[in-house]
Amino acid sequence: MLVTLAIKDLAIIDDAAIELRPGLNVLTGETGAGKSMIIEALSLILGDRARIDTIRRGAERAEVTGVFRLAEDQKARDVLAELALLDEDAEDPSELIVRRVIAPSGRGRVFINGRPSTVANLADVTRGLIDISSQHEHTQLLDASSHLDLLDRFGALGPLRERYEAAFEALVTARERKAGLAQRERERVAREDFARFQLDEITAVKPVLGEDDELDAEQKRLAHAEALLAGAHEAAERLSQGGRSATELLGGATRQIERLSHFDPELEPLLARLEAMRIELDDVARELASYAAGVEVDPKRLAEVNTRLDLLERLKRKHGVDLAAVLAVAAALEEEVRGFASLEEAIRAADKEIARAEKAAREAAEALSAGRAKAAEALGAEVAAELHGLAMGGAAVRFQLTRLAELGPRGVDGGELHIQTNVGEGFGPLVRVASGGELSRVLLALKRVLMHIDPVATCIFDEVDTGTGGAVADVIGQKLQEIARERQVIVISHLAQIAARGSHHLRVEKHVQGERTVTRVRQLGPDERADEIARMLGGVAITPKVRAHAAELLGRE
Repeated sequence: MLVTLAIKDLAIIDDAAIELRPGLNVLTGETGAGKSMIIEALSLILGDRARIDTIRRGAERAEVTGVFRLAEDQKARDVLAELALLDEDAEDPSELIVRRVIAPSGRGRVFINGRPSTVANLADVTRGLIDISSQHEHTQLLDASSHLDLLDRFGALGPLRERYEAAFEALVTARERKAGLAQRERERVAREDFARFQLDEITAVKPVLGEDDELDAEQKRLAHAEALLAGAHEAAERLSQGGRSATELLGGATRQIERLSHFDPELEPLLARLEAMRIELDDVARELASYAAGVEVDPKRLAEVNTRLDLLERLKRKHGVDLAAVLAVAAALEEEVRGFASLEEAIRAADKEIARAEKAAREAAEALSAGRAKAAEALGAEVAAELHGLAMGGAAVRFQLTRLAELGPRGVDGGELHIQTNVGEGFGPLVRVASGGELSRVLLALKRVLMHIDPVATCIFDEVDTGTGGAVADVIGQKLQEIARERQVIVISHLAQIAARGSHHLRVEKHVQGERTVTRVRQLGPDERADEIARMLGGVAITPKVRAHAAELLGRE
């Protein structure tokens, strides 16, 4: 339950601390006193979006703090443990303290049990702690698209709906995959022709990695074959042929040193070196002669090499800077062409997958639909029974289910609440038939009916008595008392018949201090409470008769 709500510098509330108790807590006050800001504060501690325009003028920031007392089995404990925010060593481990700070910059802060956290974590922790019913929910009741969700909640159809949603998501995924394949199929013809053309262009040449470098070397030899032949012959001749050849000159020098070495042995090392040089020159001369004999002047081969190099250069210019890049393109094109070949098979497989997914989705939809049909009958009966207790004895309710032509995100059903407010008038959509006061009672009836499936410990009713009064208001007060026997209830009301049913009464008051308007929330004692009930009954003129009526209402508490 919610134990304390502290508000600081939120709109006209400069500083207020609201203590709440088990049972029926009633908040009353004049219109414009600031009761709506209490709902705003509650929404903030539940993780709703903060608005900087709610910061009190002149204040640096606004703050809202909520103190909850958690039951042992409440889901919030598990969420706190998962987020490492459960303080087991606290003085009261069952206590949850959440604080929200709203800054003018828009960058507010969140604290959970004194530790910095996020708005997302705050929403996760407080989810299911408080249920707020307000006039805004009247608008939701008028939105027929929300009625199916309400029916599923009532029928505890969550598991069936989750099963269907998973099956429907698989169906949507299968259809999207098929659509992607179909798009590829539409693009395939033009792309396949182009890809095959490019691949054929490369495979026709059959490039081999590194062959361009080898061909470059061969082309240079063939292009200069005559120069190489003549040069090698000439060099060989100069080394070994004729009287002035290098070999002959070196031989003469060698013989001369050989004679002289007989007179001076120090010349012998030079003689050895000359002999080695002569042998090396002979070897070079023979190799040059052999090289010259092997040089072939082949214009035909040169033309073939030039043609091959030209083909390779064109591939490199078109597909990459070198043959490695060309071969990589070829590999990618081969993979793409293989993909084209398997596309039809993939489309057939996608069709089979769609059929399987649709069959599973339809089976899940039918199971969900059967559950809804059963729940719809029970919901109509239970809501009608509650409305009879809310002074709508002639009311009847039924949930009108309709069959959709195609599977949708929520199954194969559509539907909305239909109501007959008086006997014999016939049923019609809630949006067209119910008045404002009737909508308030339908909302309260739905809350009563849904109590057995909602784990919420605190229920807040913000002026859901709009459009009612008199005996109807008294009956609504009784119903709120009944809810308060099982849960903490906080009700904001303008009706004395409802306020008199409260076990704890708070008054929201607006005052002018200096040049500023401030709001205070004050707990009322017995005498003050009687005065407040009398004010709500009689307005400005509180006569003895009005006071007697207030005392009578409080006496029935």
